[in-house]
Amino acid sequence: MLEKVQKRVTKMNTGFSKFKYEDRLAELDLTTLEARRLRGDLIEVFTIFTSYDNINSDIFKIKS
Repeated sequence: MLEKVQKRVTKMNTGFSKFKYEDRLAELDLTTLEARRLRGDLIEVFTIFTSYDNINSDIFKIKS
């Protein structure tokens, strides 16, 4: 849903409606929702492994 809103809003910007969605994002220096989710996941994993969060990081370790 949020991605649909972002697509619509980038089209509203004067002069960008004729470009493809990816080109509008690049021109406006925006990222896709998928890229933002991935970045958020990576930041969360980093905070867990560096003990910035109160989550036991042992749940991510593979037992052999």
